[in-house]
Amino acid sequence: MKWSEVQKAFPNRWVLIEAVKAHTSDRNERILEDVAALKSFSDSPGAMKAYQELHRENPARELYVLHTNRSNPQIIEKKWVGLRR
Repeated sequence: MKWSEVQKAFPNRWVLIEAVKAHTSDRNERILEDVAALKSFSDSPGAMKAYQELHRENPARELYVLHTNRSNPQIIEKKWVGLRR
């Protein structure tokens, strides 16, 4: 499913999506070519709670919470430098 299809299916909603096909551009922007809309929400706290639960179960899944009023899901990757505990 393309982002434009998610926008049409869930107008003015928060959606929990999973990247099915994605890549990183040379500007460290994550380009979502194909996504799966997992669930829609009227508010961001509910969407974030669902995200946290799914991420805890399987941290390898590429999940995002976005609002469908965004024309383009601009996702910037940040590189972690140093050690984490």
